[in-house]
Amino acid sequence: MANSQDLSQEKRLVEAAQLDNDKFMGLYDKYFDQIYRYIYRRVGGDTDVAHDIASQTFLDALENLKSYTFQGYPFSSWLYKIAHNNVIKWYRKTSKRQHVPLDEAYNLSDKTQDTKEETDGILAQEQISEMMQKLNEDEQEILRLKFFEGLSNIEIADIMELSVSNIGVKVFRTLKKAKGLLPTKHDLKQFNSYGQ
Repeated sequence: MANSQDLSQEKRLVEAAQLDNDKFMGLYDKYFDQIYRYIYRRVGGDTDVAHDIASQTFLDALENLKSYTFQGYPFSSWLYKIAHNNVIKWYRKTSKRQHVPLDEAYNLSDKTQDTKEETDGILAQEQISEMMQKLNEDEQEILRLKFFEGLSNIEIADIMELSVSNIGVKVFRTLKKAKGLLPTKHDLKQFNSYGQ
């Protein structure tokens, strides 16, 4: 979470943008990549759709900027909430679900890794992807926001329109469920022994 100096500076930036729409570009420049990556992962890696939804998100933010009130956490929380709602609208409109391989979304593969490390990384990505698909949409969203986007429980609660205590419980339960869906060390040893 941002420190109080960063939040004060950001609050001034938002207030300036509320008075002069041209100042919104500072917020756009600061957050576009972050919000775009979030949307990209949510729409299955479709760059055109991700750009469309990101553009709509910032347009919605600009159109509703005068109604924004600072609540003690980063402006990005409000943008995530708008993006989250726009992605849901897109899914309802298109009635389709796609999944992007984690290596595409996070570019986790490092060209300098040796073959064993690369194989282990690919296996881990596949396991995480399989585990995520076994979770319901709310659970997936909580993990995305908490660990891939690095948001606090307060920010997630605001985005998902739930209480902070409810989000805390949901994070705990989702992590417990996710842990149960991942293979154990014993499972991995058996898997590795088949390849030898």
